[in-house]
Amino acid sequence: PELAEQMGLAADHGLLVVQVIPGSAAERAGLRAGTERAYLANIPIMLGGDLIVAINNEKISDQQDLAQVMNNHRAGDTVRVTIYRGKQKMDLNVTLGEAREQV
Repeated sequence: PELAEQMGLAADHGLLVVQVIPGSAAERAGLRAGTERAYLANIPIMLGGDLIVAINNEKISDQQDLAQVMNNHRAGDTVRVTIYRGKQKMDLNVTLGEAREQV
């Protein structure tokens, strides 16, 4: 929560989208990656991207949560991804691609 506040995020949990691969399911769904480089404890991070907070109403706090939810789906499935874009909360329908496509 402290970090989220320092970064100006609208939620105290979630995964920041730091990269969207051209042609990927994430790009087709409209997810946006970070555009501003910042440093957190000397580790470079990208800010300004979407913050994924839920998939199909299941809370996403970390990569483990994401993996657990995604293990219940396969390529071709459509999931509802809840994000914050800045302070605006929105839902995007994402049709999943092959596992080699990274969000």
